[in-house]
Amino acid sequence: MGRKEKSIGVNALLNGLKTILSVIFPLITYPYAARVLQVENMGKVDFSNSVVSYFVLIAGLGIATYAIREGARVRDSKENLEVFSSEMFSINIISVVISIIALVIVVVAVPKFHSYIPLIAIQSLAIFGNMIGVTWLYSIVEDYAYITVRSLVVHIIALVLLFLFVHNEADYVIYAATTVVANAGANIFNFFHAKKYVKIRFTRNLNLKKHFKPIMVIFASTVTTTIYVNSDKTILGFLSDEFHVGLYSTSVNIYTVLKSCIAAVILVALPRLSNFLATNHKKEYEKTAIDIFKMFMMILLPVMVGIFVTSDAVIEIIAGASYAEAATSLKILSLSLAFSMIATYYTNAVLLPMKKETVVLKGTIMSAVLNIVLNFALIGTFKQNGAAFTTLLAEVLMCVYQYFYVRKVLRIKVSLRYVISLLMGCIGIIIVSAVCNVFLTAFIVNLIMKILMSIIVYITALLALKNDAALSMVNGFLIKIKKMKLSRKVQSENTQNLK
Repeated sequence: MGRKEKSIGVNALLNGLKTILSVIFPLITYPYAARVLQVENMGKVDFSNSVVSYFVLIAGLGIATYAIREGARVRDSKENLEVFSSEMFSINIISVVISIIALVIVVVAVPKFHSYIPLIAIQSLAIFGNMIGVTWLYSIVEDYAYITVRSLVVHIIALVLLFLFVHNEADYVIYAATTVVANAGANIFNFFHAKKYVKIRFTRNLNLKKHFKPIMVIFASTVTTTIYVNSDKTILGFLSDEFHVGLYSTSVNIYTVLKSCIAAVILVALPRLSNFLATNHKKEYEKTAIDIFKMFMMILLPVMVGIFVTSDAVIEIIAGASYAEAATSLKILSLSLAFSMIATYYTNAVLLPMKKETVVLKGTIMSAVLNIVLNFALIGTFKQNGAAFTTLLAEVLMCVYQYFYVRKVLRIKVSLRYVISLLMGCIGIIIVSAVCNVFLTAFIVNLIMKILMSIIVYITALLALKNDAALSMVNGFLIKIKKMKLSRKVQSENTQNLK
């Protein structure tokens, strides 16, 4: 296909940039929307979205994850990739039809959903958008540059639509439409741009004998994962009210954004790791998987600690003083972040590339059952904090269950020096936070100094204690700078010689 092998580091950087964009724009839009629409209307939007999300999953059918893994195995042959892509697209069309029919039946059958019909109708456009978007194809061919640019354009369009049309509490339906419409347009463009790599068309030759079982296993795993993530909002909406849904949604949105940022480091490696295993390059697979683990742990731990110590300020800045009660649930979710992301690593860097999706399925089923049972037991009394606590316990269960399998197939060895450097860096963040709380009373100054000083203290701890992952990143950066300088020097000398 003439595809150039791309650096995982570059891919991680591009995917990280895309994810950062998805963080920056909500930091602009969410505070505005939260203040304009207020807690109850934000709760309406998030409750209806939690309902629609189940049907988006049915439409997706686990195809994206399966397509990335299996597509990476055939991507060097344009003909094989074209056939495979058309099969995935055609299966997706069938699942979308089933999903839409199921959504209509449920909305008509459940009286509580009747008042949410306008919201659900608009948000359900995401079902079609995910089908024609074929974003999995761009991950297969590792075209993260295109995905990043597309993400930037979508966010800008959504931002413009928000400020143009959302001005008061009654505009919550329009608010829901802004992101959906922008994404729908981008997904249409995605479909036509895909012709750069393959021609995707509907085919009756679905090759279900090969694809059906692994797709359904991944689908079942994805559904159960979504159940124990989204059931919190749904059950909270039934057992409590829209006010508490709005509070919980604020902390969950922050939690989800952080998960997406850290997961970006892992997800870009899935096609490469799958390709290493398919071509029997086990040593390269193990080295890459361990390097990724070290990199993402180095990012994960300070983020977790940082959010915990700044949760009150983060909530006030992003959503406003009326959402102050969400700070406690955000603290609980910050602890959940560590277990969730380690489980994400186990899933995407080890289990899926090794075709062990049944292990993921079993873990997610157990976690989902635990989460739902505890939701009914705790939400009635503890509201959004109970929902956050059940999420924490579910993520712990998932992480521990996967660990006992992963340790049999991949030995992740890290030095004691590496562990101590991370711990000392995180302790430094806690000390910085405590000192700032004592000496800095001005809200904004306190938060800014906490962030800046925490970054400095954490990086200093890593370098002073010779964290090998941090030193490797620094050395790689310095080598690239030297190469750039050398290249410029050679170009300058060549220019002078020509003169």
